[in-house]
Amino acid sequence: MRRRAYRLAVVLALAISACDQPPPPAPLVTPHPAVTVRAAVPVTPPWNAGDVRALDAQLRDAFAPSALATSGIAIVDPAGRPLFLRRERAPLAPASTFKLLVATTALAVLGPNYRFGTTFESVGEPVGGVVQGPLYLVGGGDPTLTSDDLRAGVGALVRAGVRTVEDGVVADASAFAGPETDPDWESDDLQYPYGAGTSALSLDQGTVEFHVTPGVVGGPATIAVRPPSSAIRIDGGLTTGYATEFSIERDPLRNDFTFSGRIGVRAEQSVWRPVTDLGRYAGVVALALLHERGIDVAGGARTGVAPLAGDVLWRHRSAPLSAIVHDMLFDSNNHFAEQLLRAVGATRGDGTVENGAALERVALARDDVPQPGLRIVDGSGLAPDDRVAALTLATLLARVAHEPAGAILFADLPRVGIEGTVQLRQVTDALGRVRAKSGHIADVNALAGYVQTRRHGRVSFAIVVNDRRADAGSVDRGIDRALDLLARS
Repeated sequence: MRRRAYRLAVVLALAISACDQPPPPAPLVTPHPAVTVRAAVPVTPPWNAGDVRALDAQLRDAFAPSALATSGIAIVDPAGRPLFLRRERAPLAPASTFKLLVATTALAVLGPNYRFGTTFESVGEPVGGVVQGPLYLVGGGDPTLTSDDLRAGVGALVRAGVRTVEDGVVADASAFAGPETDPDWESDDLQYPYGAGTSALSLDQGTVEFHVTPGVVGGPATIAVRPPSSAIRIDGGLTTGYATEFSIERDPLRNDFTFSGRIGVRAEQSVWRPVTDLGRYAGVVALALLHERGIDVAGGARTGVAPLAGDVLWRHRSAPLSAIVHDMLFDSNNHFAEQLLRAVGATRGDGTVENGAALERVALARDDVPQPGLRIVDGSGLAPDDRVAALTLATLLARVAHEPAGAILFADLPRVGIEGTVQLRQVTDALGRVRAKSGHIADVNALAGYVQTRRHGRVSFAIVVNDRRADAGSVDRGIDRALDLLARS
């Protein structure tokens, strides 16, 4: 049996009817149900037929470059009525604009004030400073959990008088299920932090830090593993020179890293790489931290499932979900998106991509958002096989804007031309008037968000380019010009 303590009550009525699951036990942290009553749609002054015709003519010129001419574009008013459409129902690869689906669903299902929990637990209270049996490290899917958080947890055990653990550390990551690494991701992406895996126990966003310190020219450099862990093996090495040029090859099946090349004599630096078998890795790190603080642990680290009635010795709570969503959208954090998709899925059973995707579809259907050709492979949009229509994204943004989570989502999106992943866009009239999520993978250039127009209030838009010329300068100039035209309208 998988551990069920992580399950949450699904707040969407449609989702409840679709689950047909028995009531779950209480979660680690009580979710805050989202109110789904939609406010009245303000359209003041309304777009009249002449306004729409004038806008259409201007936008057709802005969207004339060849790659934009075949892209998916949807611009809708606050009520979701179309202002400009082009191939709006074509299912296209969205890249990171796909994070809008998991952001809106997580805010609705979990609630903006939800906090993830991570615990140290035991069977029975420690007696005379002795944990009788294993010490369980239980993950709740926190995307932001760090090794420093775990170090603080060990410190809490020390202050509580724990001195001995009789039967090792058991890492419980059973709240999530399915492969850690998405099989649909490109293999080249798995070498880098943005391609880190997903687990209910994920430290430091699924990565390990290698801190490289140069020595004397011609001599070896020092490579320190942070946090220290026997789970990480280093092969090869680096020499110290006058320039920096090195590579790190990761074995995809184990935590073996091969270093080669050289580092400049004054180029001390840290690099991060993904780790695998994330639950066991967290357990090994916890074991090392326990030893570091003088706690005697008989046995090693292993994975398993904690008893449902375990005694909680330490609990860590994440920042509120609204803050996690902000960081995910602002920095386009893939790991956060993947963790959130499985956390949403855990509210209807196992924390899988499939369950998370099902609830994303339920949330879209609840808001009458069209889903032509929608294909949900992951939460981040890194998978090239994800598909969504521009009309889906634009309509979703319009609908959510009138719900309680709408203000949170709007504030979580970075301002175009000012900050985040959209900082470098070259807009004029639109500066300070557009908040949006960008998306880029090979042959994909996408942008979706809100424009505050001068006369007609806020409009929602999605522009998704799937073309080998997607990153041509003419495409970005056309999009930026369209944003300026919308801002002036």
